[in-house]
Amino acid sequence: MAAIVALLRPQTVLSKFVSGSGSWAVQYPNYGQPSFALMLEGACWLSLESAEPFLMESGDYVLLPATPGFRMGSDLEALGRPTMRIAEAAPAREIRHGIQKDKAAVRMLGGYFVFDPTNAPLLVGLLPTVVHIKADDPGAQRLTWVARAIGEESSTQRAGGDAILSRLVEVMLIEALRWRPVHEDAIAPLAGLLAGLADVRMAKALRLVHENIARRWTIEGLAEEVGMSRAAFAARFMQVLGVPPMEYVLRWRMALAKDMLWHDGLSLGEVAHGIGYQSASAFSAAFSRSVGVSPSSFARAGRIDASLATQNQTGA
Repeated sequence: MAAIVALLRPQTVLSKFVSGSGSWAVQYPNYGQPSFALMLEGACWLSLESAEPFLMESGDYVLLPATPGFRMGSDLEALGRPTMRIAEAAPAREIRHGIQKDKAAVRMLGGYFVFDPTNAPLLVGLLPTVVHIKADDPGAQRLTWVARAIGEESSTQRAGGDAILSRLVEVMLIEALRWRPVHEDAIAPLAGLLAGLADVRMAKALRLVHENIARRWTIEGLAEEVGMSRAAFAARFMQVLGVPPMEYVLRWRMALAKDMLWHDGLSLGEVAHGIGYQSASAFSAAFSRSVGVSPSSFARAGRIDASLATQNQTGA
């Protein structure tokens, strides 16, 4: 899990309180970046695009790895009425919905952050649309502490705040990925990466791949490591993760390669050796087929991006 979050390189960009009173409902646009919400007081309904609404109650935590458009409201009847649309980044520290002068019946902490674009599409695609962790689920209290810490840190302008926020978001994501539903009425069954991490044998296979990607993995080798036949392992992996085992290995290798090329500036030979290819040419061919551009072109784009970022920071 830590390896996955490390590749996502999350950075907090916004955190604010949202409150409501009376009967209200609002429409948020398709944001596309990850977001989270911690219900502090009261309860409200959340309805994602093309999904049944669900109730968020006090102490509940919700993670949206790639926030789609959604509706949020005090009750189901309000959700069905025309709603006010919310801009992507309203500047206020706290947003009030419904009756402004009354005491808030609902209060939550919400946050948006960004994943590094290098690998976000690949890894987010392995996560469920929504992770809803209820107040009495294992791990909920730790998530509550982390989310509150994010809210407190983002409300101040102290030195080192950005670094602290990035670490807190990393911890929050790891805790969310460790979650296992205990309620029969969980919003959706575990899928993709969360399902793999919840399956003892698949989790072991994933851990082996993540920790030693340079090994020349085969389906037979992974199956033997987890005590299964080749056929049974391949079928189970596909059923749980949604991709064949060697496709997952390839995706993980390419994710690491992109990170090394973009952020670390390693040579093709160093990257090839680090992820299990015997030669730079073999790695280059596999990377070009998988990513659509050569590793040299990809690395060059990374250097240009870094140079532009430096110029923007210095005002050059």
